[in-house]
Amino acid sequence: MKVLFLKHVINVWKEGEIKEVKSWYAQNFLLPKKFAVELTAAEERKYKDRLKKKDSHRRELIENKHNLSEILNHKELAFALKTWANGKVFGWIWEKDIIGEIKKKFNIELTKKHIDLPAGHIKKIWESDVYINLGKDSMAKMKIILSSSNS
Repeated sequence: MKVLFLKHVINVWKEGEIKEVKSWYAQNFLLPKKFAVELTAAEERKYKDRLKKKDSHRRELIENKHNLSEILNHKELAFALKTWANGKVFGWIWEKDIIGEIKKKFNIELTKKHIDLPAGHIKKIWESDVYINLGKDSMAKMKIILSSSNS
């Protein structure tokens, strides 16, 4: 009997795998525990449709990530930090500050895992490069400009 496995069991079978098994094994174990379904023409069509939907959804996500990286690539964000009288910086810029500014300026939601700050924060009055990692092959490079505001 041919069955389509619905759940992944380590070292035995993978989800979506189609195998020929003994009918007593399928009837007494796989089907009652909902590990698999009997592979009929209708089940095979449903399975192929699910694969197509998954693939199109994955492609759409990749395309969206590339679009976001194109929007953010080579853009600048400006921040003003307070400085002491001797010129030393009071405070620094964290990932959350960059995320907030991107949300304000570009209306794009990001999380801390997307922002790659080499030192964990930016503390120098200067220009710094920050990398926005949106996925496996989608990365944007942004310039962060820090200036002094003595208020």
